[in-house]
Amino acid sequence: MESVFVVGVSDAESTHIVSIHKTYEGALKAWNKEREGYIKVYRRIKFYYVSRGHSHSYDDSYNRLIKNLSCTDPEKIDNFPHETPYITKHEVVP
Repeated sequence: MESVFVVGVSDAESTHIVSIHKTYEGALKAWNKEREGYIKVYRRIKFYYVSRGHSHSYDDSYNRLIKNLSCTDPEKIDNFPHETPYITKHEVVP
């Protein structure tokens, strides 16, 4: 039976599919791209708050989110309740 690999993102309120791949390697590339995109977003937000002299609690929060998303293993990554990229394997029904 043929399988496909689904790359998506979930958080406390929703989940959405980013892409579907025939190979795990293709899914892993897409997963890493999604994960790295969220890291960039969190770094920009952190920079914004810190550069404007806001509370250091923002700094700590975004450091934690960046650290969580720095995990390069799709099976071990845990950023809940915030955006967490995932890969799932599904069998194709003929």
